[in-house]
Amino acid sequence: MEEYLYPHFYKIENEHWWFAARQKILWNFISQNLSLTQKSKVLDVGCGTGAILDTFTKHFEAYGQDVSEQAVDFCKQRGLQNVFRGYLNELPSHLNEFDLVTAFDVVEHIEDDFGVLKQMHSLLKTNGNVLITVPAFQMLWGAHDVVTHHKRRYVKATLRAVMEKAGFEIVRMSYFNFFLFPVAVARRIQAKITKVDEAKDLEMPSPRLNGILKSVFEMEKNILPTINFPVGLSLIAIGRKK
Repeated sequence: MEEYLYPHFYKIENEHWWFAARQKILWNFISQNLSLTQKSKVLDVGCGTGAILDTFTKHFEAYGQDVSEQAVDFCKQRGLQNVFRGYLNELPSHLNEFDLVTAFDVVEHIEDDFGVLKQMHSLLKTNGNVLITVPAFQMLWGAHDVVTHHKRRYVKATLRAVMEKAGFEIVRMSYFNFFLFPVAVARRIQAKITKVDEAKDLEMPSPRLNGILKSVFEMEKNILPTINFPVGLSLIAIGRKK
């Protein structure tokens, strides 16, 4: 990801509709789909500037990892101490046997997605879980994917295949960001015709539009934990270590 995006995301992610709603959706999904306690050991891979990791530390024995020095610095500005800078295969030896490893919009940035999933698998205790989100549908590829250095977008079949190859048993898999899917498709078509700069989607929208988009996306908070959406802008999956 472009380095200039880290301070930008740190500044907006508590208010921007996508970050704010996604965090609530993910927390509700975790709470209702995974049996975790305050003693559960959790690793957030590619933790970025630490918004989700900050929530994890209030509920679990939580650790973060990121390759970006800027990202780790922003985590420390939040008061997060258990954050490691480096690659997964460079983690200190005591950081293993996790109950849960998360990777929220991370795997799509990595050329060798199988390799990083295999590393996550090795960090879990037996019957531990991985929780992954990735962007969905290659047809939705746009300027946003380019500026954030995505390698690919996924569909259920491709995500399932690489997770199972890495040794995971799929427990749950669903698309999400379902209600805004038609809007996004229309916007991608418009962008191809009119050459609109989709990278501006990373900017903070007007307060009114931001509130509307947040409310629409957040509707999925109480639906996704129990219902699988047929399409969506993203995919979420739980895999269990066999």
